Formats: sequence, C-alpha cells, structure tokens
Amino acid sequence: MTDLHPIRTTISDNKDELVVYAADNFSQFPRRDATVTSKCDRALASARADDLVVLRGELDQDYHRWLRSHSLGSDHVVAYNMPHGGETLSELIVANPEPVKKVISEMGRKPVYVPWFSAHMEAAAAKALGADLFGATEADTLKHNDKAIFKTLCQKLKVPVVDGVSFVMEPENSNNFQQMKILVERYRSTHGTVIIRGTLGEAGMSLYKTKGDDLAELYQTIALSGEKVILIEPFLNVTSTPNDQWVVGRDGRITHIGMIEQLCERGMVHIGSLKGNGPSPQVFDTVKQTSLKIVTEMAESGYRGVTGFDYIAAEEGIFPVENNARFNGSSYVNIIVHNIEELLGAVPIWKFIKIKTAPCTFIELRKRIDSVLYDGSKLNSVFPFNCEDLSRTGNFAVILLAEDMDQLHMLEMSLKELGVKRDWSPERLDPEPIQEYAQCQ
Repeated sequence: MTDLHPIRTTISDNKDELVVYAADNFSQFPRRDATVTSKCDRALASARADDLVVLRGELDQDYHRWLRSHSLGSDHVVAYNMPHGGETLSELIVANPEPVKKVISEMGRKPVYVPWFSAHMEAAAAKALGADLFGATEADTLKHNDKAIFKTLCQKLKVPVVDGVSFVMEPENSNNFQQMKILVERYRSTHGTVIIRGTLGEAGMSLYKTKGDDLAELYQTIALSGEKVILIEPFLNVTSTPNDQWVVGRDGRITHIGMIEQLCERGMVHIGSLKGNGPSPQVFDTVKQTSLKIVTEMAESGYRGVTGFDYIAAEEGIFPVENNARFNGSSYVNIIVHNIEELLGAVPIWKFIKIKTAPCTFIELRKRIDSVLYDGSKLNSVFPFNCEDLSRTGNFAVILLAEDMDQLHMLEMSLKELGVKRDWSPERLDPEPIQEYAQCQ
C-alpha cells in the first residue's frame, strides 16, 4: 500500500523512539580517494529538535547556532572530531559507542539508527547503540545498487530498459579489448556516442562517454579502476531525467516520497535537483507505476529504507537506468524543505545544487550572501547546508526556495554575482550544466 508522506515520518512517527542520524557517505565508497569527502552534516539541518545527529568531524558552532536561531535542527549533537579522511562514522561508533550511548540514555527513548548507506558496519553500529536499523542488510544494499542486477530485475518485471549489454572486464585476456570495441562500435553505428558505466560506480565514478576514438585509453582506465563488470549502452538524446523516491519502512510499508528533476553536468554527473512544475502527466504516471512495481519486488525480497530510481525520458521511451538503494542527496533536501514549510508555509519551487565559493568560514559566507540568505521569514531565499568542507575547499550546497521559476532564476543570478557558483573561479562564469543521459547520484 502506498501513501505520500514526508521521509521523516516514514523513519519513525513514534514519540517513544529517538531518530539518530548518521549521514556519513563514506561507507558507500570502498575505493574512495581525496575527491570523496564526508557529508555527515547534511543531517544537521534535517533533524528535528528531538532528534540526535552524529558527526564524523567537528560541529560548526556558527552554522549550528544559525540553524537553531531559525528553529531548525537539534541541540542534540555528538561529534567525533575526526579529520576529513579515514574511518567511517559507523566504524568510529563501533570502536567507541559511549559518547552516543550517553546522549541516548539521557534522552530516554528507543534509538533508531539512520545511516546514508546501509552496509555491515551500519548494522554493527546500530547493535552497539542498542538501536533499530533503518536500512537494509549489506547484501540487499549492494544487490540493489548494482546497475547490471537492476537492469536484469527490470527485464524480469517486463519493464522497458535502454538497449545495451553487460561486459565482463578481463584485462589479462588479450582479446578482451577487441571484444569490448566490437560492442561499442555496434551501438555507435546507430547512435554515434556510447556510454560506459561501471555497475557499482558512484557519483560520476566509472562513468564515461565515447565516440570510439579514445576507447583504448578508456579501457585501461576502467581496468585500473578495478571494475569487474561494465554496461555498454547507446547515449540517448534525453528530454527529462526524473528521480522518483520511495521508502520501505521497517514494517515493510511502501511510501511514495515524490518525483524531482535531476540536474547533471556533462550530461552524466549529478550536481543537483529541481522540484518545480514536475514532469508531464504521462511521464509522471509511467514513472510512478514502474517504480511501484520495482519497489514492491524489493520490499517483498526484504529491502528496507530509502531508495531512488533514476529515469530518462527520450524519443525511444521512458526508462529506469539506476537504483540508488540508499538515502539520495535530495532526501535530506526533502526533509529540510518540509521542516521549513512547517514554519513558513508551502514552498512552490525549490532547487538543490552543489556549489562552490572561495574557501571561508560560515560567518564569512553569511556576509557574502546576506542579501539572499534565508532569514526565517522570506520565501525567495537561499538556504545553505552541507557546509563541513566550506573552510577547506569552498564546497557546500544550497537550496533555492522560490515562489516561481522567475524568482528562482533571479536567486541563481544573485549568487553568481556574489561569487557563489559551480566550479568557482574569480575570472569567469561557467556555463549551465547540460542535461542529457543522466546517470545521477
């Protein structure tokens, strides 16, 4: 059975339970490098006053005070004060659960552990805290995140998918590259450009477009990445890239969270999401019916937690291309916007985008964007979050809250004029992201 509810109530609507946000994305990246940074503080702005937030790094006191001044976030925060690399948050909790257990004991409610990506250490952390896990087993998480398995599941359910093949990488086999080249050329003969994606690649990793001339170099890159299986597909001319989010509750109940449009750079890498007028009724109905069929199969096989299906709408049809079987980046945005709506009223249009400025403190950022900064009363404004890497790299995220698309575009232009934009540099403004075939996180 499906209903439309905020994500927070699907986690728990029981006043005797304590939601413990552990929004660390490190567990999703077993091969992470310096480009992958922790994003635990996404939960700071998502949390309600009676929730508990656990951080890998330090708590930005200035950002936290700003949140609380607008009746957002929670005063219940445990920070492990670790540097930006290293162990995952769940590993830190398993090694030393006492700081979190102390706060849980003081708050006196049954904890529910809510991670970003649910693997074996998340289950271990929940157990160490005496908490229920809001998430799947590691086996279910990995199975449903695998792009090749997802494509096979869709075919089993008679859901149309993009043409293409799975290809096993065997660099030790001298014929392997030639076999891959033959497959790529088959799809190039009809579409010109081919997309190659690893079955477990995340956030634009193991994701390539080719017209065939650089295939030898791509083969070596993929071989060195450790990908065992890749998908080879035609790169379609896409008109829309919906993401459809659902939740399977701890009791197996299925809830539809809603549909948003993804924003992708270079036609592939997710940089944000837009909740506007929505897709056409035909696209919406097709996507929702397809998603329900897939998520029902997932729930019946034991999956629990948030999941988001990425789609493309093209001349050839409407196709699911990826299952993000975890919290999605926009999941926290969904929760934040809902919390703001409870204070301000309806937010008709919002846009979430990963963004950059000159490295600075949150106080300096407040001054930099003061003219458009959310103040707790005006709708057309900019809400900053995910600020934990702001002082080191200038990277953070914003939610543009607007009454209509014109106001949203004005906010974007204002941010650019204030030196806040994608791929920040003081000399130039970068072009808008291209939306084509979105393999988005």
